[in-house]
Amino acid sequence: MRIGVFTMTVVALLLLLASLNGYWLSRLLRTERRRGFRWVYALLTVTSAAAYLGIRVAGQFDGASAFSLLFYFGPFWTVLQLLLLLAWPVSKLLTMILRRWSTLDHPTDKTPTSLGKETDQPLLTRRAFLSYAAMAPPIAMTGINTLGLVDAEVSVVLRRMEFAYAGLPPQLDGLKIAHMTDVHIGPYISERDIGKMTALLRQAEPDLLAITGDLVDDVKKLPAALAVMKPMIADLPLGTWFCMGNHEHLRGAAPIRNILQQYGINILDNQHRQLAFNGSKFFVAGVDYPMNVDAAARRSMAEKYLDAACAPIAADEFTLLLAHHPDFLPGAFRRQVDLTLAGHTHGGQVGWGGRSMFDFLYPYMRGVYQQRQSFGFVSSGAGHWLPFRLNCPPEVSLITLKRNT
Repeated sequence: MRIGVFTMTVVALLLLLASLNGYWLSRLLRTERRRGFRWVYALLTVTSAAAYLGIRVAGQFDGASAFSLLFYFGPFWTVLQLLLLLAWPVSKLLTMILRRWSTLDHPTDKTPTSLGKETDQPLLTRRAFLSYAAMAPPIAMTGINTLGLVDAEVSVVLRRMEFAYAGLPPQLDGLKIAHMTDVHIGPYISERDIGKMTALLRQAEPDLLAITGDLVDDVKKLPAALAVMKPMIADLPLGTWFCMGNHEHLRGAAPIRNILQQYGINILDNQHRQLAFNGSKFFVAGVDYPMNVDAAARRSMAEKYLDAACAPIAADEFTLLLAHHPDFLPGAFRRQVDLTLAGHTHGGQVGWGGRSMFDFLYPYMRGVYQQRQSFGFVSSGAGHWLPFRLNCPPEVSLITLKRNT
């Protein structure tokens, strides 16, 4: 995997933020310790930058050894610098509050003097107490960063949902759709991870699999990952259906299409197909998303792609739409598409109460959205290119259609 502009930008940002953070953290220490601390902090930052660049060059790592610590240290230290930016003002505010309300040294102890008298000697001086208090937010952010890395790498969950429709043909009642998106096969998502995802979905016995883009970051790793998925793909009565994401276009759309088709995956480029289930029929449609134009042009492009994929389908036919980006949801709602599956956002990778902490970034960021009898689901994604998730675990989904009586 080659080193691109994005990676170099991340490394430059890392070096800048680490310089600032290293300076202010050292100010919390005694004068004689500051110089040594700054040298150690600089060494860790250079090691992190080298590890991050090495990951992009070496590609995937899958195993448990001492090298794995270095492999994850690059993104760990990078995310920590961002979190420390939040800790800095909190630390300053906490110190100001404690300085204002602290008028006595606590605790004290009666210590005998050489004259045989007892005098108040503080076990913890006021200055030391404030210094320790100021260190609490950075330490807390380090703990949060560790938890976020573990949450991202240790587990993947199966999210089960039901969508009920008044006009659903009785034969489609109980149709099960598996959904994967934003797997990002590459440095942090390996065949072993694909095996976990596949096992969860296969146990649920879906009828078809929908993959809504950003499946791969390292094309060399794609055949081995698809080989793990092949038994499930072969068992699906209605096949596997795929729409392209922006990472497919970044990594090379043509070779990725060829590999997917070799493993029996159907690609929908602004197209639709009619499928039969229990004597009834429905349509699965898919739209492309190259993301190589500005925002205004993308909106126009989305309308054009939706027309190509969905316009020929009769309004009373059940339609499943695959779209990588939730930008397509407004158009799908206007066209009364029954169910749209999307991803791209990763749910912000930080959640709170089942929603994203960054809902303000996208109109449709994470979860289920509905307009009349049209549903849209934006998944948090099964993988990531940055191993940090907090209360927003990697997920694959199983959607069951129900007839609302």
